[in-house]
Amino acid sequence: MIYNSVARCRRRASLDNNFHIPLILLPWISTGDDHYYTSMRSTPRGKREGKRILTNSQSEEPMQVGFIGLGLMGGGMTKNLVNKGVPVKGYDINREVVDRLASEGGTAAASPAEAAAGADVVFTILPNVPHVEGAIFGENGILKTLKPGALYVDCSTIPPDATKSIGKRLKEKGFAMVEAAVGRTSLDAWTGTLIFMVGGEEADVARVTPLLEKMGNTIYHCGPLGSGIATKIVNNYASVTINAVVAEALTLGEKLGCDRDRLVEVMQGTSAGNKHLSSTYPARVFVGDISPAFAMDMAYKDLGLALDVAATNKVPLFTGGAARQAYAIARAAGFGDKDWTSVLLAYRDMAKL
Repeated sequence: MIYNSVARCRRRASLDNNFHIPLILLPWISTGDDHYYTSMRSTPRGKREGKRILTNSQSEEPMQVGFIGLGLMGGGMTKNLVNKGVPVKGYDINREVVDRLASEGGTAAASPAEAAAGADVVFTILPNVPHVEGAIFGENGILKTLKPGALYVDCSTIPPDATKSIGKRLKEKGFAMVEAAVGRTSLDAWTGTLIFMVGGEEADVARVTPLLEKMGNTIYHCGPLGSGIATKIVNNYASVTINAVVAEALTLGEKLGCDRDRLVEVMQGTSAGNKHLSSTYPARVFVGDISPAFAMDMAYKDLGLALDVAATNKVPLFTGGAARQAYAIARAAGFGDKDWTSVLLAYRDMAKL
C-alpha cells in the first residue's frame, strides 16, 4: 500500500530554516522574518510530515494519468511522473513537446479526449480560461472520454470564480474537481520541488496527493475549490510587485553611486530584505542570466489577474497598478520572454545606466 502526506496546519508556526521559496513569498510571510499565520503548514524541502493517506485504489496499481499542457511547467511535471513510474498520456497543441513526452516514456495523445481516455486522474495546466474550458467541454474535450469516477485536476492560473464555475459544471455531470495551483518556477517543475496550493473536498485531495508528491515537495490544502488559486493570486501579487520595487531600489542605488553588493548586504540586514535579494536576483540577473525561470510575460499576466480580481471585489491595489506599468515597459523593451528579474535591466536603461 502506498502512503503519502498532505501538509496542513491549524496553528501558528515558524518555518524550518531550510524552507526555501524562490518564486513565491506566501502572502502571510513578511520580508523580515520567517513566520506565518495560516490554516496551512508547509514542510521543509526534502522532508515530510502530516497525515498519511492511502491511495484511492488501496492497491499497488499506479493511477493512470492524462495530462493536457506540456510546456515549461507541464513538461517538467510529466517527466517527474513518468520517471517515478506513473503511466502518463499527454496532449499539447505543440507536437514537439508531445513527442518529447513519448521519448521520456509517456504516451502521446492527439487530443484532450484521447489523453483522458482510461485515466483515473486528468490534469490540465493551460494559459487562460478559454483554453481550460475548451480542453474540458470542447468538441475533443476530456468529457468525451472521461470514465466514471475519474478525478479532474486543474493547475492553471485562472480567476477563482472561473475555477468554481468549472467545478460546478463538472459536478452536474458527475465528476469531482480539485485545483492544484502551482508555486515556484519552471526549474522546480523539472526537479520535482514545486509547491501546490490545493482547493477541493478532503477526499478528492487525498486521492490526488500521491501524484502531487511526485511533482512537488510542499502541498497546502487551502480549503474548498477556488481557495487554492486565490492563495496563489494573493501570493504572486505580493511577490511580483516586490520584484518591481527591488529593481527600482537597486537602480536608484546605482545612480547614487552605491556599491551594489554592499547595498544588497545592508538591505538584507533590515526590513527591506526579501527573497528577491537573496535568491531570484543572485540566480539570474546579477550573474547576467535572464533565461526565464519565471518569464516577464507570466509575471505581467499574474499581476493583471490580481488587479482584475481586486477590481471585481472593490479592493484598491495602488502599488500593484504602478508595478504593472513597470512590467509593461519592460515587455515593450523586449524583455517579455526573459526572466522577470530582467525588469532591473529595463529600469537601468530608463535611468541611462
